[in-house]
Amino acid sequence: MSDEWILETARGPVVLRPEQSADGDFLYALFRSHALPGFAALPIDDAMKESLVRMQFTSQTATYRAQYPDARFLVLECDRTPIGRLVLHEGADAATIVDLALLPHTRGGGIGSAVLGGLVTTLRPRGTALRCTVLCTNEASLRMCRRAGFVPIRESPPHVELEWRP
Repeated sequence: MSDEWILETARGPVVLRPEQSADGDFLYALFRSHALPGFAALPIDDAMKESLVRMQFTSQTATYRAQYPDARFLVLECDRTPIGRLVLHEGADAATIVDLALLPHTRGGGIGSAVLGGLVTTLRPRGTALRCTVLCTNEASLRMCRRAGFVPIRESPPHVELEWRP
């Protein structure tokens, strides 16, 4: 794949481009949009919740960079506005979606499906499998993966590993 990649979606073209240092605030806001709701019921103040989210973001960022040093860290943009991210590691036996995340207002509009479809189209001629791990409770992501032709290959609660094969 080239450095920049354009996908056509129901919401118009989506550009996938390499992350840049200037993307830090966006990447934190994206992470926060997914993580903060999980703290809603905790009996702690907002400042503590924010601190916990920041720690998790820092930890996730360091972990992904350490475990997948050769991965492609991409920002998804619509109309030059960041709306999500994709971390893709291409290994010897399979490509792995390490992370695919979209801002809440962009979910459910076909963008995630277009990204999966674009990856499948790219990997099919190479004969390379594509894998991802999804929370067992994330029904929307599981449905999206099933529609793209992924099948479960391993369950390790609270996650299920899925694979698409050419």
